[in-house]
Amino acid sequence: MSIYSAAILLSSFIFGRLGDFHNLRTILLGGLGFSSVAFFLQIFANDPGSLMLSRAFTGFTVGICPGALIMYVYYQKKSLGRFISLGSLGWLAGFLLAGLIGKKMNILFLLSATFYLLCFLKALKLKSVLKPRLGVSYFSLNTLLKNSGIYFPLFLRHTGALGVWAFYPLYLKQLGASAFWIGFIYAINPAIQFLIMCRLDSFENRKLIYAGYLISAIGFVSYALAPFYLYIIPSMFLVACAWSFLYVGSTRQVVELNPDKATVAGLINSMIGAAGVAGALLGGVSSQLFGFRETALGAAFLAISGLLFYKIFGDNFNTENG
Repeated sequence: MSIYSAAILLSSFIFGRLGDFHNLRTILLGGLGFSSVAFFLQIFANDPGSLMLSRAFTGFTVGICPGALIMYVYYQKKSLGRFISLGSLGWLAGFLLAGLIGKKMNILFLLSATFYLLCFLKALKLKSVLKPRLGVSYFSLNTLLKNSGIYFPLFLRHTGALGVWAFYPLYLKQLGASAFWIGFIYAINPAIQFLIMCRLDSFENRKLIYAGYLISAIGFVSYALAPFYLYIIPSMFLVACAWSFLYVGSTRQVVELNPDKATVAGLINSMIGAAGVAGALLGGVSSQLFGFRETALGAAFLAISGLLFYKIFGDNFNTENG
C-alpha cells in the first residue's frame, strides 16, 4: 500500500507539471496506455518482491492522468464536481466487481487492464484543447508552497482517514459484521460520494472545505463509539459527505485561483498519495499500540488540526488570490 501511494505522489506532481507545459491529450493517452500495461503485468507477480515492483509501476502510471484530466475538464467549462463524482461511481463499481470475482486476482488484474485499454481507445477521439501559456519556471516549487494552506490540511485529514481504512475490515469483523456486511458498508462510501459530489456546483469552496473537516471529525468519533457494526452505517454517510465536500472544494479552490492548473490538481493527488504512505504507517502503529477505537479518535484529531490549519493559512491564501 505504501509503495503504491508513494509512486502516485511522485507521478502526480511530475505529470501535473507536464500538463501545464505540454499537450494534455498526449499525457492522457500515455497515462491510460501505460496504466493498461501496468495493471496487466501484476498477473506475473508471484512473490512479495515482484508484487511490490508491479504495484510501484502501477501507482506511477495511475498518477499520470488526474491533473491533466481535471485541466481538460476545466478548459472545456464542464462541472468539476460532476466529473470528480464519476471517480466515486467507478470505485463503487470496482468494489462490486471485486466482490463478485472474489479471490481470482488474475481475473481482477486482467479486468482492470481491459478497462484502462477501453479508456485509451476512447481517449483517441479527444481533441487538443487550447490553454494559456505560463510564465513560470518548470522547476519552481512556488505553487506547492503558495498553496500549502490548502494542501497540508488535506494531507493531515486524509492521513487519519487512511490510518482508519488500513484496518477497517478487521474492526467491522470485531463488531460482528459478516463478509457481506463488510462489503455493503464499504460500498456506502463511494455511492454517497457520487450522489453528493455532482450537486455541489452552487456551493462556495470555503464553506465546503470547512464542512468537510468538521464532519470528518464527527464521523471518525462516531466510528470509535460504535457498539455494533450496524451503528457504523450512519458514520459512513457522514464521512462520505465530508470527503465529497472537502475534495471538491479543495480541488476547485486551487484550480480556480492558480494559473498552473494541471500542477495544482496533480498536487491534490500527490497529497492523497503522501497520506496513503503516512496513513498506512500511522494506522499500523496506532492500532497495534492502542487499538482501533483510539486510531479513529486520532483521525478525528487530525481532521480538527486540518480545520484549524486551513482557518489560519487557507483563508489567507483565498483572500490574497481572490
